[in-house]
Amino acid sequence: MAHAIVRNSNPFWIDEKHDFIQSFLNHPRIIHAELSTNNDEYDIVVIGTGLSGAGCVYWLRKLYPVERFPRILLLEKNARPCSGASGRNGGFLWPSYDYLAGYAEDFGYENGCQWIEFQHENIRSIAQAVEENKIDCDINITRGNVALARNTEELKNIVKSYELMKDYLETHSKTKMSLDNLELWDHEKCQEMLHSNKFIGGLFMRESGTVWVAKLVYGLLKYCLDQPGVELITQGKVIRIEDSKNIILENGRVIVARQAIVHATNAYAVEYLDFVRDKIIPTRGQCCRSKPMETIFWPFGLSAHDGREYYHQSPKDGRIVFGGCRWRSPDTEHNNQNDAEINHLIGEEHEKFFSLWHPGIAEKSLTVEIDQEWTGIMGFTVDHLPLIGPLPKDNKQFLLGGYNGNGMPNGFLCAKAIARMIANDDPCREGEENNTVTFLKMFLPERFDNPNIVQTSQKNRH
Repeated sequence: MAHAIVRNSNPFWIDEKHDFIQSFLNHPRIIHAELSTNNDEYDIVVIGTGLSGAGCVYWLRKLYPVERFPRILLLEKNARPCSGASGRNGGFLWPSYDYLAGYAEDFGYENGCQWIEFQHENIRSIAQAVEENKIDCDINITRGNVALARNTEELKNIVKSYELMKDYLETHSKTKMSLDNLELWDHEKCQEMLHSNKFIGGLFMRESGTVWVAKLVYGLLKYCLDQPGVELITQGKVIRIEDSKNIILENGRVIVARQAIVHATNAYAVEYLDFVRDKIIPTRGQCCRSKPMETIFWPFGLSAHDGREYYHQSPKDGRIVFGGCRWRSPDTEHNNQNDAEINHLIGEEHEKFFSLWHPGIAEKSLTVEIDQEWTGIMGFTVDHLPLIGPLPKDNKQFLLGGYNGNGMPNGFLCAKAIARMIANDDPCREGEENNTVTFLKMFLPERFDNPNIVQTSQKNRH
């Protein structure tokens, strides 16, 4: 078995050359942990500054008066915020309609459909926050994405997902979703749209697209730090939690959280939190970015192999962002937290992909040349559900992670749910009042102590 690792991991999204990073790091509310060992107290401490952590503080300040939580701290172990999965992904933003058949099989028909509705609401919520706060993050949720089938088994799952959603929409007339958002593609349509005869069908999802996630997160963080009582500490690596309130940093500093601690560290929670060590599996994903191309082959995003490969092309310079192919070297990528290097075996699959699956590109005498590669660490859970909510028997510590590679369609509303839980509000109520879904109780960590939370839903299969 080959384990060879070559080139360093260099994510395009959070490169130091980007102006939005340098200008943000000068914010007066950013404190560098190594410059001080003074202990301090806050009402809420959120560990992690990706989409989840930034989103949680955003919602705490949006939903509640400052007097409710006067002092809030964001805690980041790296020198720059958003250095984990949120700064190292592929930039996709779409509800997982094509996964619905699997969701329904694993978690029950109603829960599976509601999970898609939750993701749909999450996408809209991100778009609304971007618009309200004028965040420049290249968001586009009208370009669409297509999930492609290479064989009859993959097509069967896609068609079944479509049919389940159609049935759900017919029986839930007040939902915010619409069947107009979905379109099944046959082999002929795929040939017309993809410069390829390799795909036999697909599911096109109109209200979905792409976003520069790091810019989104930095925009949310700027909003947070501009609010009263919010601070951010960088290079503050957590090594343990004592008595559900004392946060011990690597440099010996102790930070006290009077009301709540939020663990928004996704896979990195296993480094310091006992509860998640047998429940979250750190899993490395790999992405690349091509050199500029003159021809725009797809104005929409694409995924294949049941979502194991995913790619989209920039309308600005034709560069293709591509991710996936972890199957090429599975033993090296699971239980792996090293995002500083890339796996050359997976890189080889990236280099071969377009000649194999989109031969129409070569027919135009063009090639996809890789310009940049990087890795990021995802948090996969043992039961394939996110971990969102208080630790069992501990109402002061909250988990916000374990997205199984789908942080973008879930994280922002999960962050809102945690903000509501901290304030002792029902995270489901807003959705119920507006005929949509804003939280799913099967995400609660207490399911590991009370498995009926998920088993009950499995009895309601369609």
